[in-house]
Amino acid sequence: MIGAQLLIVWTEQNLNMQLILENALLSADDGLVQSGNQIWFHFQKYPWHLSNPEKNPPAGEHRRHIEARLSLGLAEPANAQMLKGTYHLGISPHIYSYYHLLTDLLPHLLDSPRFPVLVPEFMPLVFVDFLREAGFEVQILAADVFRVEKLIIPEMKAPDWNVDKIKKIRTFADNLYPQLSSHKSKSQRRIYVSRKLAVKRHLANEEEFLGLLKEHKFRKVYLEQMSVREQVELFRSASHVIAAHGAGLTNVLFAPADVKILEIRPLRTSGQFCFENLFSLGWSNNEFFVPPKSGNFFLPLDALERVLLRWQNEGCLS
Repeated sequence: MIGAQLLIVWTEQNLNMQLILENALLSADDGLVQSGNQIWFHFQKYPWHLSNPEKNPPAGEHRRHIEARLSLGLAEPANAQMLKGTYHLGISPHIYSYYHLLTDLLPHLLDSPRFPVLVPEFMPLVFVDFLREAGFEVQILAADVFRVEKLIIPEMKAPDWNVDKIKKIRTFADNLYPQLSSHKSKSQRRIYVSRKLAVKRHLANEEEFLGLLKEHKFRKVYLEQMSVREQVELFRSASHVIAAHGAGLTNVLFAPADVKILEIRPLRTSGQFCFENLFSLGWSNNEFFVPPKSGNFFLPLDALERVLLRWQNEGCLS
């Protein structure tokens, strides 16, 4: 058993709960944290009592995630490398995603005292560069086991988005990139976000509808090839965004309130409505399309043309 202490601190500014663990055991390959008879997974989202099972959820997503992880075994304390000092945990299974960087980790760091941030080897380097550009000290950990003298774990609130969080991130971006907010582009951009380079959710017939988008002066972009700064700049001047469901749509955070958005989803419930939640807090001109055949992710030309013609008739594509 691991000797450890647990501290819970409420920050006065916004009453966010910070979980601070002393002498915690960290599995840096996926961010699982052990302290005494408890574990935490996906930051504070999935806590678990090892010695008091009656305190754990009897069923559901929470239990499934933890049981799947426990089946892989827990870290061996004797093999742990010591990390002296105080650190923020920046490791979770989904921290490779731009969405989770912005909704899970960044707001926590903005609300907290400045300590080094522990991130995994699998975090994209563009995210690491962004955090360092923002003034955070970043320490990349190999997929090993570490005993951390003091570890601060981000809180996970539901839903993912609220007005205060959005304001905090937008204000932070304005301060980090003042040259972008001080002279906004006069040429509004019509953007098609391609996922051709992404691991999943590629629109199978992309080549078929690119000509139609070009007729309406849309520009195809690959966000995977852009820095965070470049993505912020791109969306700040966006007038129209068409994109398959994916993390890149998080950039709507930086778009004007009157931007037109078409999201193509594989399923009606894709992402558990995460972008509906985000868009509802400031971007009302959004709509989504679900392909008629499940398992065949494509965007019919007639459906796309109807949207484009409607936008044109509304004076949005003049």
